[in-house]
Amino acid sequence: MPTTVLQNQALGPCADVVASYFAGLRDHLQGIRECVVEVAGRNGLVTADLVVDAVEAPTKTMLAEKPLLGGGFVATPGFLSDHHLYLAWWQGDNRQLLAQSGPWEEAPVDYTRQEWYRAPAASGEPHIAGPYVDYVCCDEYVLTATMPVVVGGELAGVVGADTLLEVFESLMLPTLEEAGGTLINHHDRVVVSADPRRPAGRLVERSSYAAGVPCAGTPFTVVA
Repeated sequence: MPTTVLQNQALGPCADVVASYFAGLRDHLQGIRECVVEVAGRNGLVTADLVVDAVEAPTKTMLAEKPLLGGGFVATPGFLSDHHLYLAWWQGDNRQLLAQSGPWEEAPVDYTRQEWYRAPAASGEPHIAGPYVDYVCCDEYVLTATMPVVVGGELAGVVGADTLLEVFESLMLPTLEEAGGTLINHHDRVVVSADPRRPAGRLVERSSYAAGVPCAGTPFTVVA
């Protein structure tokens, strides 16, 4: 059997583990998205409090069941009647509502240029951004999975979930080490690697690898 075929077979389980992790997040995010759509359909003017009440329970369920830093709903400017920018987003060990903590109470950061918001807003499809330093929420390396929320044909915002990169590494490294694999994103940057010489964020030459297996439902590929 050709070496490349054998390598692809070895990388398959790695790709499956990555795909399964994000598929589980998407299931939760779809539920949160449905809550936003429902509350918008029942109310003429949608306020931040209405959205918080609608998404808090499913978001906290997701955070309890998955190894996440945070998650929730991020509003498109103009969707809420009482806030231009707003994150119905819970994070940290105490699952604090970000909009009620620190500088967010007085001066929310404009998040509309961030890849995790901009990409799904433009494509209408789920997206995974990272690894990157999340200066909006936590100042740490994260992966952010998001999907757009559309109400009445217009973008209402995105629902999303943050995974700390170090947590993601701990989940993926055992399988990657068995195969000697490296997980890269659609920018050809390392996400996680069994090779300590390839730290997260390093740009690699995809064509230099003999084998590669896409991770279904994600922009990631496992290479070796």
